[in-house]
Amino acid sequence: MSEHSDDIGGSGYTLEDLSAYLDRGRTPRIPAIERNAECQAILASMERMGRLSREIVEEQAAQPLADSWYDSIMREVMREFRAGRDIPLVRAADGTEIVVTEGALYELIRSVGDGIEGVLVGRVRLDQPAPDAPLEVRVTVSVRFGRPMTAAVDEMRDGIRAAIERHGDLKVGRVDVTIGDVHTEEGQNE
Repeated sequence: MSEHSDDIGGSGYTLEDLSAYLDRGRTPRIPAIERNAECQAILASMERMGRLSREIVEEQAAQPLADSWYDSIMREVMREFRAGRDIPLVRAADGTEIVVTEGALYELIRSVGDGIEGVLVGRVRLDQPAPDAPLEVRVTVSVRFGRPMTAAVDEMRDGIRAAIERHGDLKVGRVDVTIGDVHTEEGQNE
């Protein structure tokens, strides 16, 4: 375990520690990582990025992946998966409150994008102007060339709204999905 104070989700482990753990095939099993939601979200993103990187490398064997591309994605993932503030999901009459962290919502939104063919999720932004106000979501995506853009945006927008509302009483207001670029193969920008 690293001596850095930059641990993830209070687990005592850093991003570098999680990367090494994933490289070892998650063995030996570390319960502090396996039981921590923030660590699990980051590991899932690292696995997703690893799969995407391998696909790009296979498709573009003559052109190696720039380290800066992977580094910039991982910086965004790290920024997103810090637990962030708690957002109320359910409030009971007795005052009990169930919350979700911003980080968990980022992962939920990214998983919606993972389920949509030809869509890669870029930036995700959440805003809730007041505690009882609807959640506003802004997402930038890349759409594969040839995929109908309007259909991809509609599917992403509807999927985000359904996924968030399915997990509690959290109301979703505006959901903006912006196409930031078009790619010809998974990860290759036009």
